[in-house]
Amino acid sequence: MTAAARLGERSRSLVISPTLEAVLLGLGALVLYWVTGPPADGDVWPPLAEAFLSGRLYLPVDRPWLELVPRLDGGQYVPLPPVPALTLIPLALITGPDTAIGELAGNTYASVVGGINVALGYWLLSGWGVAVGPRRWLTAGFALTTHWWVAGMAGPHHYAEICAVMFGLLGLNLAVRRHSALGAGLLLGLAAGSRLPTGLALPAYAALYAWHPADGWRVRREHARLAIGVGLVSAGLAAYNVARFGSPIDFGYAHIPSGETGLITDEPWFSEGLLSISYIPRHLKVMFLDAFQVVDQAPFFRPSLSGASLVLTAPFLFLAVLARGRFVAVLWLSVALVMLPDLMWGSWGFAQFGYRRILDAMPLLLLLLGLAYRERVDWLARTLVVWGAAVHAYGIWVINVLGFVS
Repeated sequence: MTAAARLGERSRSLVISPTLEAVLLGLGALVLYWVTGPPADGDVWPPLAEAFLSGRLYLPVDRPWLELVPRLDGGQYVPLPPVPALTLIPLALITGPDTAIGELAGNTYASVVGGINVALGYWLLSGWGVAVGPRRWLTAGFALTTHWWVAGMAGPHHYAEICAVMFGLLGLNLAVRRHSALGAGLLLGLAAGSRLPTGLALPAYAALYAWHPADGWRVRREHARLAIGVGLVSAGLAAYNVARFGSPIDFGYAHIPSGETGLITDEPWFSEGLLSISYIPRHLKVMFLDAFQVVDQAPFFRPSLSGASLVLTAPFLFLAVLARGRFVAVLWLSVALVMLPDLMWGSWGFAQFGYRRILDAMPLLLLLLGLAYRERVDWLARTLVVWGAAVHAYGIWVINVLGFVS
């Protein structure tokens, strides 16, 4: 056997299945997030899981340092969709309803979900037909930029975001393989039950089930099943809101107190209400323009917890504009729909590194990036992935280790 033949044989022996590689990448990400992230402190989700396990919809012990809604009969409601707490019920079942599982588990549960997301992202690109090389690079870009910060920090709002990513990736994994539309609808509903804007990805799901290579675009029975799945979760969320605030669409945001006698809507960034198109420029400023502050103290580049541009922190995402194919238009439409409520929200995501709300659209952006780099990945994409990972490593070091932040 020639040397070239031996090399080829050795290369084939090193090839592993996409499933195994996804698991290994997910485990590696889990360890990275757990090691680099501080313990989750003051999180609302573990105590809410414990409350659900005890048959309550509210936290019985006041947590005045968090944005919660007081009950007339004592205790506090969590003014957020409840699905992230549901993911922690298995842990609460193990520890018992009276155990402070947030203190017991630290940031481990968030790191586990973050690792699952990385595995699911790789598996999604595999099902989307992306070759091994670009699949690895795109997964690395996903795992080592904005998602790294959010999964590692895992504060009260951050855990909701990685849960939304998990359910969104699960749903799209079903949709791109044209498996259970009912399951995909349920998973999309659970994503929205973690972060409401993610439910607006529905057009992308509908398009994935509408296309078939044999007969093109058609409305199919799968669409009814998709709608049923989303509708079942939506009905559950509506009932949850009625039980707490008497309205199916009231999650409690406007009831959050601020200061001695005011509400969150009295804060300066909500001067036009919770949602307003007038807030869009401030989000775009953070997303595209904000950079580190240059100071005369080492290490000289000081990030702000107000945020930083994706051009600086995750530039590989902008390569999604290179996507080509029949699904490009509907994927971009879905990205725009998902991001619009985020851009119209009064606050822009602080505390954060980069612009964390881009994660709401991340599963869709992975599909677009897969269309841009289906067969091979060029030097530009590799450079931007490495750059984003290096910037995040720097940010995590100076913020979490040095406390060098404004």
